[in-house]
Amino acid sequence: MYTAVAPVLALLAATIASPTWAQTQVRPTGTAIQVTPLPELNSSGDDFVTSVSRGGREVFLTSSRAGGRQRLYRVERHGDRWHAPERISGTIADATHVGSASLTVDGNLMLFAAFQHELGGSGRTDLYLARRSGDRWSRVENLGPAVNSSYWDSQPCIAADGTLLVFASDRPGGSGGTDLWMCRREGNRWSTPIELRTLNSDADDMAPVLAADGKTLYFASNRDGNFDIFVSRMGADGRFERPQKLASPINTAADEYFYVPLPDRNAALLSRTTADGDLDVFLVVPNPNPPEPVLMVQGTVRDADTERPLGAVITITDLRTRRKIAELYSDEETGEYYVALPAGRTYSVTASREGYLFYSERFEVGRNITENPITKDIRLTPAEHGRTRLLVFFDFDKAELKEESIPDLERLVDFLKAYPSVRILIEGHTDDVGTDAYNDRLSQRRADAVKEYLVRNGIESRRIETKGWGRRRPLVPGTSEEARAQNRRVEVSVIQ
Repeated sequence: MYTAVAPVLALLAATIASPTWAQTQVRPTGTAIQVTPLPELNSSGDDFVTSVSRGGREVFLTSSRAGGRQRLYRVERHGDRWHAPERISGTIADATHVGSASLTVDGNLMLFAAFQHELGGSGRTDLYLARRSGDRWSRVENLGPAVNSSYWDSQPCIAADGTLLVFASDRPGGSGGTDLWMCRREGNRWSTPIELRTLNSDADDMAPVLAADGKTLYFASNRDGNFDIFVSRMGADGRFERPQKLASPINTAADEYFYVPLPDRNAALLSRTTADGDLDVFLVVPNPNPPEPVLMVQGTVRDADTERPLGAVITITDLRTRRKIAELYSDEETGEYYVALPAGRTYSVTASREGYLFYSERFEVGRNITENPITKDIRLTPAEHGRTRLLVFFDFDKAELKEESIPDLERLVDFLKAYPSVRILIEGHTDDVGTDAYNDRLSQRRADAVKEYLVRNGIESRRIETKGWGRRRPLVPGTSEEARAQNRRVEVSVIQ
């Protein structure tokens, strides 16, 4: 096995015991853990899943079913139904062996490993990048010497938000055998890889899988003889803690690799050697070592006038720290987007595209996620007559902007600087609590506060009008707290 599990597997094949392939263990809580093969994904060759994307709707399989050469396959999944694997062709496949794909949560950025790719490389096996538009993969490129070495670099694992890369390599400077290395994405570049010494041993450590929470890392190691699955969590300091070995029936006398949690259910996929000596994919239900909860948000970005799907930049911002967490994309042809929001924080998810006014949605993700995934479609209005709601926040009965308001206000500043001829109307709205006079004054003060921020940040006052509507123009009817929360808002419209 060249690109995915390294040549060491062939040396171990003769020593693998013959396990029982459908196993059940009863946990102390009484929950039975079932590990069963997935015949829809398996063949007489090697088959192993290394990544899921788009909320678990897509699974990416590496298989040697076609003439013994490893190739990449996409498998569409709907709940418990698995479609037939579809081979990925094009530039990605222009190699002797290709596999071990890892994707961002939106499914539009793929990292994969290839042996003897036609694009060339630095070593025996290199890491490559590809981008997707609709059903086509293009813009394939080698990650270059900043990441790849003249040795074996394989099994890439990219974080759901695209900011972190973990991979396996036998380059010098490690702990011995194959080791795990990590680098961070810095714009369009990657930082210099560092060895994950806390995780590595003097044996072979490989097959990393980073869960959607961006903190829980599963990997395989033969430090105890055969390959078993280990798990580690990233601490607040950004370092991975000492790994723990998963118990039976996850680990057996066989070799286990690539433990991939499914983001939309309490389950995982596992690759394991069979009595015939090949690798098969197994389903683990429930997942006894789950990652932290993550809210999956999905939807479609469209033109508000024509309903045409739009490719847009999807920016995720932590509203408490005002730090941009990730930058993802909606599909250029379908407009579909997917984001993963780890629990315990409040976010804004913003869609933006040149020629349109941006749109932001606020998500407060608690520890107890009851609805998952959430579907939120987005309509962007053209810049010449755009209209959007601002995510700006005020304390009760106050007109002073809270810190969480800054990200959307900065986006509005950038929009106005990009379109210097545009004039806007800022409209304040309240809920139905209080008198008309009270709400009129409060909504006007809040609209004026937004104008003052824009002027302080370089936007000419003459380009901005304000109007407080009080409670006269509710967005949704009703007196529930949810309805009132939606009616308390500040909107911006272009009035050229």
